[in-house]
Amino acid sequence: MDSMSEAFDQMQMVKDVLANSDKVSEVLQESTHQFNLLTSPTFLPKVKDQGKFTLPCTLGHLELDNALVDSGASINLISLSMAEKLGIAGALQRPTTSIMFGDATSKSPLGVFKNYHLKIGECIIQTDLTVMEMEEEKDLPLLLGTPSLVQLALQ
Repeated sequence: MDSMSEAFDQMQMVKDVLANSDKVSEVLQESTHQFNLLTSPTFLPKVKDQGKFTLPCTLGHLELDNALVDSGASINLISLSMAEKLGIAGALQRPTTSIMFGDATSKSPLGVFKNYHLKIGECIIQTDLTVMEMEEEKDLPLLLGTPSLVQLALQ
């Protein structure tokens, strides 16, 4: 019996819509117009050179003005000379993986130092530092990967 009642109600609604088609059309046009106003796309200007995204931070006793943030990286990378300055070069754990670079080459890190304190702003997070044999970049002494940014966002 319920299905008969529902069918009758639906039939009555269809009759009402057909009988008032001009009003229904007007309401639909108005709501479509309002929707288009709300959802009209805004285009951001294209930026040619976005530069690099760096953060000031403190790593141990070293204050760094420009740690390079790489949202595509899954590790935090420092040079061996930086690890020596921090006094952690002798306490590295053996690496279990190699690092794949954007040009499809790979290299094994010298080691990893676990749970090193990194201070960004007022937040202190524990991070793992992967140490590689490479030239120390004075302009970019530390490469911060996504895990550090996620930890920072959670604090």
